[in-house]
Amino acid sequence: MGLVERNTPRWRRDLALTACCAAAVAEADRTGNPGQRAARLIDCLGVLRSTHGAGAAAALDMGVLRRGLRHGLAPLLPACSEGDDPLGEMRLLDQDGLLCDAVEDLGREHLVPQQALMEYWPWARLRAEQEEQQLYAEIRRLPPDDYARVRELLASDPVAEQGVLWEKWGGLWGRFGFFEPVSSWPWCNAAGWCFPCPACAWPMRAQSAGGGVFVVSCDAHLLEGATYTYRPVRGGGPPVLEGGGGSGGQVEGFPAAGDYLAVSRTVWRYLTLPGRMEFAIRDALTGIAGLDVLMYPDGDRYDLHITAAEPLVAKHWRVDAKAWRSFGALADALLERPVLGGAVPLTIVVPHRQRSDLPLLRARLAGRPEFAVMTDKDLVAEVLRWCRGES
Repeated sequence: MGLVERNTPRWRRDLALTACCAAAVAEADRTGNPGQRAARLIDCLGVLRSTHGAGAAAALDMGVLRRGLRHGLAPLLPACSEGDDPLGEMRLLDQDGLLCDAVEDLGREHLVPQQALMEYWPWARLRAEQEEQQLYAEIRRLPPDDYARVRELLASDPVAEQGVLWEKWGGLWGRFGFFEPVSSWPWCNAAGWCFPCPACAWPMRAQSAGGGVFVVSCDAHLLEGATYTYRPVRGGGPPVLEGGGGSGGQVEGFPAAGDYLAVSRTVWRYLTLPGRMEFAIRDALTGIAGLDVLMYPDGDRYDLHITAAEPLVAKHWRVDAKAWRSFGALADALLERPVLGGAVPLTIVVPHRQRSDLPLLRARLAGRPEFAVMTDKDLVAEVLRWCRGES
């Protein structure tokens, strides 16, 4: 790729995000040599300045960088032609200086290879689409029925005891390296207990608030109420979480030890989260007369094919579920895909909690009429309206 091609607003913004993520990693690292840590931050600041015009670059100093990592990225990102940047309010470090989950997700989704940063970036060589495709490539060699079974298991049971997983997976167990021992994840350990998110069933992050109290939350489902408080229980009884709202309900913890396994964060992000959307859509539309839902058709070129034979003429939906954090990166990945072909557009379905960012995604895909974009709830509502003869 030539220099002129790379010097675009999109490339500069992605490079700025990469520098911010690398800076957050360096800022949160209190175990290494302070001099090396400072050198890493200076390198990141230099890369970040290179993405701005001369005037804005001169105003960027270490204080601005550190404040932006903790209070919002808006002052650190170059001007964007898309208007208000939805990532501008995102924080990469929490109040205790610990890395937020957003760092890893943004690094995967917006990665721009940069030799000066690779040394400090353990997963810097893979873009999200490449890593996502690598995951799918591991299971696409399976027969269709086994493929659908693996996808459903990764969506329905992202954490369980090893014996339970063996029983559920049967002969498919052991063929893929999707699971990791929860005991190796200190970030979800609240005084020896882990708690699955009520929305996605993956272990929630546990952050100490002092005095044996932990804040337990799921980064992907905060807006649905998946945030709780853990307090020590007198008498050694089973722990009980306080709080939660929306879809947040009673959560039963499990020991952060023993044989409990969970899918890796990458699998959770790119297979579990969209998979739960896919099967929720299927379940919401099951049992409706004249409606057929086929999972993973055409060799999984997309996720669902929905056919409504009634009430007047047949109507089809081709659906691909995506649970990306950054719609800008998702748009880039979609625009790189070849045209699917056919008279029916490919409907990109995103979580309803991200509905406020849909205008950005639609604007980016405006030149590709073969794409439609909506939330999972809106898709189900549209199909049901059609079946009732209302559209």
